[in-house]
Amino acid sequence: MLPSKGGNILNHVYSGRLTAAAPSVDLAAVGLLLGRICFAADFLLFGARKFSDPSIISTLIVAHHLPGELVYPAMFLQLVGGTCILLGLQTRLWSAAFVWFCIVAPSIFWLDNLENLTRDYAAAGGFLFLLLFGPGGLSLDATLHGTLDPVVRYIPAITSNVVLIERTMLIGRALIALPFLADAVKKLVHFGPERELFESKGIPGDTIAVVMLVEVVFGLAILVGWRTRIAVAVLIALAIFNGFILHFPDYVFAVFNDRFHELMLVNFKNRGAATFFKDITTIGALIIFAVHPRTPNKESRS
Repeated sequence: MLPSKGGNILNHVYSGRLTAAAPSVDLAAVGLLLGRICFAADFLLFGARKFSDPSIISTLIVAHHLPGELVYPAMFLQLVGGTCILLGLQTRLWSAAFVWFCIVAPSIFWLDNLENLTRDYAAAGGFLFLLLFGPGGLSLDATLHGTLDPVVRYIPAITSNVVLIERTMLIGRALIALPFLADAVKKLVHFGPERELFESKGIPGDTIAVVMLVEVVFGLAILVGWRTRIAVAVLIALAIFNGFILHFPDYVFAVFNDRFHELMLVNFKNRGAATFFKDITTIGALIIFAVHPRTPNKESRS
């Protein structure tokens, strides 16, 4: 049954909807926490890098004919907003800000890098789901019962309008599916170089055809909302493969080494880490979507 017109159909989502057989384990809350951790890993790292040396990003911003001082609000959003997303505090408010950031910023700075562009869009899709449904039970918002949530308090139409929720979820699914569909097109257009990338990682070149098939089939499944949890599981595995095999940066791990701090600083400043961490945010978006694959009224009927 649909909720009453004035009711908020998402009041229950702080505790999540997927629960394990044992009531003490809330799988939805765990999933949303993992998704938030994936998001925070990216934003906190790159916010900290901006903080350590704002001039690098400021120069990049100026090169795109924008004020270099924009580095400071970007830094604030990534550090403070990333921390709040991690803790699940004012989650809907910060998610709205990150949806805007993950669409606008890459549309300016990543137009020459399809992987980073579409993965930032996928992160925006994940944030749309956080905006709609909140951070889950393992969050400060849940502890505070959403009493500080300005979206629920002052813009209730966002969380009570079924049609708006369904349309927003469609946009979120399209954004999350985009990097996989775009990757398939890129592999088709640049088949030779992409095949060589696979072989350079010790993977048989013919594997690229299998990967393209997976990207198209399961990317479309996410887009149209068919067998979504199966599609999510497959695409998470693919995103892990992309991140830890194809896009893994040249990190140096030497815990028992007298140059440990120096090596960690090199890792921190590694400029090749961007696509890897954007694969991580794509995993986060997929996990968050897996918790909320359908609108609440449709789930209540099934």
